[in-house]
Amino acid sequence: MSVKSDFRFFQEDACDRCGICFERCPVLELGKEEAKREIETLIRGQSAASLVLQRCVTCNICDFACPRQANPYGLILERHHATGRAQGLPYMAKFIFPNEPENMWTSTRVLMDEDELTLVRSWEENLKRPRKEVLLTGFYNNLIPYVAQTSLLDELKPAIVGSDSMFGMGEDAYRIGFLEEAERLGRLAKEKFSKMGVEKMYCFMVVEASMFTDVLPRKFGIDFDFEVELIDTWILNRLKEGKIAVKNPLNLAVTVHDNCCGRYMNGSLPEITREILAHIGCTVVEMRHTRDNALCCGWAGTVPTLFGPTSGNPYHTLLNLLQSLYVRLREAEETGTQIMVVPCPGCCAFLSLIKELTDSDVDIYLPIEMVQLAAGEKPVHKHKQRAWDILAVTTGLVLKWPFSPRRFIPKPVDIEAPLPEASRGDAALIRLFGRLYHSALVQNPVTKSLIAWTVKTLIKRYQAYLAEQKRIAAAMPVQGI
Repeated sequence: MSVKSDFRFFQEDACDRCGICFERCPVLELGKEEAKREIETLIRGQSAASLVLQRCVTCNICDFACPRQANPYGLILERHHATGRAQGLPYMAKFIFPNEPENMWTSTRVLMDEDELTLVRSWEENLKRPRKEVLLTGFYNNLIPYVAQTSLLDELKPAIVGSDSMFGMGEDAYRIGFLEEAERLGRLAKEKFSKMGVEKMYCFMVVEASMFTDVLPRKFGIDFDFEVELIDTWILNRLKEGKIAVKNPLNLAVTVHDNCCGRYMNGSLPEITREILAHIGCTVVEMRHTRDNALCCGWAGTVPTLFGPTSGNPYHTLLNLLQSLYVRLREAEETGTQIMVVPCPGCCAFLSLIKELTDSDVDIYLPIEMVQLAAGEKPVHKHKQRAWDILAVTTGLVLKWPFSPRRFIPKPVDIEAPLPEASRGDAALIRLFGRLYHSALVQNPVTKSLIAWTVKTLIKRYQAYLAEQKRIAAAMPVQGI
């Protein structure tokens, strides 16, 4: 299987250096002249001087903001691609690679209930059978498989398939600039679903759906011969047709987190989410950043810490993650609503984590859970438990960091292979922290308030550090200007 060794997504001839791409970035929030300076810095390949490479959370707004379709987001990925090939990735990045024993899916399964494990195994087995119609769970969805335990999906349950080994059809590899791997996984996915005879693909996550409809065809020339539809669209149509009866209109004010990949597929997901909520009696109170300029949930706040002078320091990675998550949570809190509806299971898992760590009153729900409530069905809704599970997994990985190699070169992912088992020592450590974090020692008002104060203090100090780094970057001259 041949893949490219050189990728050129950025259209430099189309770029007039206007800076609009970074001026409209809700993370950078640059003035016009600063934004112009940043695009010039990035084009010249002066990575050390680039604030963009230090702060970009890969939300892709810059691509959609560019009036000349020059694909500035592609330029960021090209720079990460070059750095990653030359240096490899920090040890902590093993968290997102499903073929590494330290990956978050294998590790989180250590703390999953048997009913969840049974679900995940059945979805993996279903991938081995021919099917014309499938519901793809999505790899982050498999962190919270209990969300599929609903009668709303009875019609599709025999068709649910998914494997974390498929790595989101290459989405995370693409997002961190491992472009050969993204292309290779895309071609393997095409081969896999072609052999299965798939004609209709429902997707639990817009991440995978957008890889099929936008990223892989447009960036890598990989076209798929099946129809793609979001499960959110399927639910909305069932509501409109009366196949899902609204027994208990919710009459709630909620806010909505619009995730990064929702800008793909012609930006349909944000409107679908709001239409679902309107059908079940909810009023949406919008955050400051919404729809086309919505902030990333914060999970991708880890990406810029994989490259540059601070890469390899897990504490820098964790602090950037926490502050990125908290910025989005604060916007939800500022709306005055008690519920944030999050269409992406990945965003749901990680926003639930920052909710717990800061003891926020805002609760996190997926659209399907809101529909369950309106239909008279109680969702399983174990987001709090899973957030502390993920924290236990992360704690174990951070504690291993001082005794581990600082960098690694990711191996190609085998989408047909089962996930590697967590080592006996890792599993024991994860269970130990799992018991601690779920115990009364932690789950009490005093300890949770102390944790929240500590986390918020660390975030505040880290944000001051980022502001100083921004000031320093603005003062650095750009060669040739």
